Amino acid sequence: MPLPPELLCRPMTHEDLPHVLALQHRCYHPDFHEPVSAFESKLSASPKTCWVISIGPDSILAYLVCLPIADENYPLLHASDWQSPAWADELYVHDMAISPVLRGQGAGRLLLNQARARATSLGLARLSLIAVQNSAAFWGHLGFAARPATSEPLVRKLASFGADAMLMSHNLATVSALD
Repeated sequence: MPLPPELLCRPMTHEDLPHVLALQHRCYHPDFHEPVSAFESKLSASPKTCWVISIGPDSILAYLVCLPIADENYPLLHASDWQSPAWADELYVHDMAISPVLRGQGAGRLLLNQARARATSLGLARLSLIAVQNSAAFWGHLGFAARPATSEPLVRKLASFGADAMLMSHNLATVSALD
C-alpha cells in the first residue's frame, strides 16, 4: 500500500524534536525513551542523516535517526554528547519510529532508502542497527541480518540495550535498494 500523497519525507529539523519525542514515547517502552538532549546532539552532529515523514509542520508520523560511525563505535542509548567521527565506515540506524496509522504502508522502506542513498553517497559499506523490543524479524524482512558482536566492549554495549538486543547489518554492496 503506497503512502498517501500528502505526506512528505524530508530532513529532520530541531523544530521537529518535540513531535519526534512524542512519537518515540508512543512507539517505545520507557526504557528506550531518549531525552531531547540526546536527539539534539545527534541531529546537530549529523543533520543530513535524520529524516521525518510529516503531514504539515506539527504532525510527524515517522522518523529515522542515522549516524555515521567508525570501527563499530555505536553510541550509547540516551547519550547526549555524540559527535560525528572524522571518517566513517558504516551508517548506524539509531532510531526509527512509525506511527500506527502509517504501519504497513512503506514508511519504513522509504526512510531506510533515504539512509541507504545517503550512506552510498558517503561511500559507506553497510547500514547497521541494534534491534530491540523483539524487532529482529521486522529488520530481517527489510534485508538486515544478524551479525556477531566481535569485541567485549560491543558485547557490553549490546547488553545495555536489553536481553533481546541483536546487532544486525545490511551490506550496501549487495542490494541497490531495500525492496
